[in-house]
Amino acid sequence: MYRILLVDDEKLELEAIANYVRWADMGIAVADTAKNGREALQKMSVCKPDIILTDVRMPVMDGLEFARKAKQLDKHVKIVFLSGHDEFQYIKAALAVEAVGYLLKPVDHEELAAVMQRVIRKCEEDNQLLGSAEGLKEKLVRSLAFESDPDSRREWIQKIERLPRPLPLSGRYAIAYASIHAKTPGTRPAELFADIQRELARQGERHYAWYLDEERFCAIYYPEPTALPGERNEAAAFWLALSDAFKARGTAALSVGLSGEGRHLIELHDRFEEAKLAHSSRFYDGGRAVYAYGPFESPRMPTVDPAAAAAGIGAAISHARLDDIDRLVAGFLAPYAANRTPREMIVSDTAHLLSELERHYAPLLEATEGARERQEANWKTMLEPDSLAELRAQLCDWCRALAGMIEAREQDKHMPIVQRVMESIDVRYSQSLTVEQLAAEVYLSPNYIRTLFKEKSGETILEYLTKVRIKRAAELLKDRSLRVHEISKAVGYENVSYFCALFQKHRGVTPNDYRKKLL
Repeated sequence: MYRILLVDDEKLELEAIANYVRWADMGIAVADTAKNGREALQKMSVCKPDIILTDVRMPVMDGLEFARKAKQLDKHVKIVFLSGHDEFQYIKAALAVEAVGYLLKPVDHEELAAVMQRVIRKCEEDNQLLGSAEGLKEKLVRSLAFESDPDSRREWIQKIERLPRPLPLSGRYAIAYASIHAKTPGTRPAELFADIQRELARQGERHYAWYLDEERFCAIYYPEPTALPGERNEAAAFWLALSDAFKARGTAALSVGLSGEGRHLIELHDRFEEAKLAHSSRFYDGGRAVYAYGPFESPRMPTVDPAAAAAGIGAAISHARLDDIDRLVAGFLAPYAANRTPREMIVSDTAHLLSELERHYAPLLEATEGARERQEANWKTMLEPDSLAELRAQLCDWCRALAGMIEAREQDKHMPIVQRVMESIDVRYSQSLTVEQLAAEVYLSPNYIRTLFKEKSGETILEYLTKVRIKRAAELLKDRSLRVHEISKAVGYENVSYFCALFQKHRGVTPNDYRKKLL
């Protein structure tokens, strides 16, 4: 629905128009009412009407003066005049302020509906034009932000100036370079960005935000005229409050870098770079919501040897010393944090470290099912870290996973013995097997092999032998040429009755009934 602001100094007529005209049937909602032009101007910034229906003759500020000032606030608002005087000078004045319609009192409802239909059609046409213009505006502002050439900047400024809703070419502002980090699964950054745009709109129409990519955006924030020059507290307070609101909802975290103060739109590129640099502090000092631009020292390149670090971390991995892994990984990354080394170099050296470790533990990764794929997936994640703290946590997890594989391999070093016992049973199930015979084959005591087999397989040797024999018996029962006592003997049971009882216990039916089910 379109929003209308009604302005008339006659209280009864104002109430009648507001309450007894069927605005909803026209696709219009009454946003607010005002008794004179001055009050209407104050309410415009709050209710943001699409249409204004105003009396011409009013005290304090008449309708014509109000219309001129309303157009200065919002040149797209549609104005319809209302007057009890059918005089040419009013119609002429209405045309001078680009009025869309003119109605005489008392209002004829059919005439009002016809005028409003024309006004809405004009609103729809303008919205279509503005929609395409807003897309162009975003492209132009983004181009200006990335443009380093002064001559090209002036060309972008000229194009922005010709837009239906251009940005102010001068006036104090700060650039916010922000990133949205969704926390709730299914939360779409685009929806959160729309929330941010609405919050900015509540602060005033001057502010403007545009996308950089799916999770990052920029905004131009204009402080109130009463704010002191050089003061960024107002902008910082706005973004901090917005970040707190996201945090309270639990949907996302917001990180914002604020630029120094800009005075002219042509400086947008420089302020953009300042905001971007301020935002990069999040990589080193993760945890805060707002980072203000300041004169940073040029980053220094620390002397770190990834191969030497890999040797120390590898020793901790091999002995499963988890605390040492965490300490050594933190020590590897500490010089980068202290020197604010560019993120790209940190990622490159981390990749070198991972390559050294992966090369050393290649046999382990190949021998462990799915291990290489899992570690490679984690590696790719590490090469796109959101912060140094996140990189440290992911690198520790990757190294701990290697240590866990080594520990698991040590624990399973007796599994080949159990597998040899199983293989022996699988081949010799038809013979009269004893635990003593099986233990002698692997050179262990009967009691030890009983304990080891149960620990690794989850069942006793006898249970495993019985399972193999019953499974084989079920297969032989498919051959109707074989008698039950022949099958019993073939799977290692001389006593047919004992065999039938065991089969019924495991399969729920006797051998003969099982055979009948196969028919």
